[in-house]
Amino acid sequence: MSNFMCSTGFRLTIISLGLTLLSGCFGGDGMFRDRGQDYRKAKLTAPLVLPPGIKSETLDDQYVVPGIETHKPLPGKFEVSRPESLAKNVGTSEVKIQTLEDRSWILMDGDPNQVWPRMRVFLGRAGLEIAKADGKAAIIETQWRDPDGDGASRERFRFRLEEGVQQGTSEIHVLVQINGNEQWPKQSDSSKRESQMVRVVAQYLADQETAGAVSILAQRSDSKGKIFIEGGDGSPDSRHLLLLLPLDRAWAALGLALVKAGFEIEDDRREVNKYWLTYVDPEIEQPGWFAKTFGARRNGLSRYVVEMKEMGPEEARIYLNYQKGRRLREAERERLLNRIMGYLY
Repeated sequence: MSNFMCSTGFRLTIISLGLTLLSGCFGGDGMFRDRGQDYRKAKLTAPLVLPPGIKSETLDDQYVVPGIETHKPLPGKFEVSRPESLAKNVGTSEVKIQTLEDRSWILMDGDPNQVWPRMRVFLGRAGLEIAKADGKAAIIETQWRDPDGDGASRERFRFRLEEGVQQGTSEIHVLVQINGNEQWPKQSDSSKRESQMVRVVAQYLADQETAGAVSILAQRSDSKGKIFIEGGDGSPDSRHLLLLLPLDRAWAALGLALVKAGFEIEDDRREVNKYWLTYVDPEIEQPGWFAKTFGARRNGLSRYVVEMKEMGPEEARIYLNYQKGRRLREAERERLLNRIMGYLY
């Protein structure tokens, strides 16, 4: 009995000594002091003054921010939106529509050499005859066409492919000419018609990314696609999804998309076309296994209600808001609608 107690006491002494040594190495000002926050303590100091007769060219700041000496902070407060996650929501590729003022273009994965044949296929399926295809310049021009069939006007399109900012990406720019002579304009004659064509091409390319799967949002014969984000005219809650499907199919597709997008459906009422949802932002760090095991409330929990409104036999609008009537910020609504849209097939 005494031997056992002596052995146990010796082991406890060794463990205590080891913990003391570890705390000395890693804690406080020990051997491996954490310097990760040292930059927060940095302070601006006066420029170095050299004795007379000594040149200071080699000591000049080589990375001066232009205009920093006269810079004045702007009045008011600004909210910086969260950057998009690097992870893709659907599949392995993305097709996005970028907009600047009244211009829009397509940004997608794949270099122009990969996108070029797909654009040729799109034009063939859309019934647009090719007048000129310059592979070296990555430009495709179509023949004149009569969009209304009454001979009152004619239009043609020029598609220009170029490398995107990121390696392995491409941009597709569309130029629209309405009537006029054979000289192409510098800008589209109709920004609305340009935007429509950009959406049609983007929808086709996005559908092709998931061509291996059966999709209820398959491309229609007129190549216009079946899902869009609309609204955003400044009025409250104006931003919404437009889904060109019969209401029953749209309702089922929406329910599946919500689950895939990470929402938990608390309740659904088909008679009023509403889903009540719980959502935890995947970018917010969640508690560890201990907190989950003992029932800790999850961080970042939000509750939303999604309402579907029937606008016609094959047209439904999808609106997203908070459950308890609080105003949903437009940036958050835009981000969540895009996430839902990415899973609607």
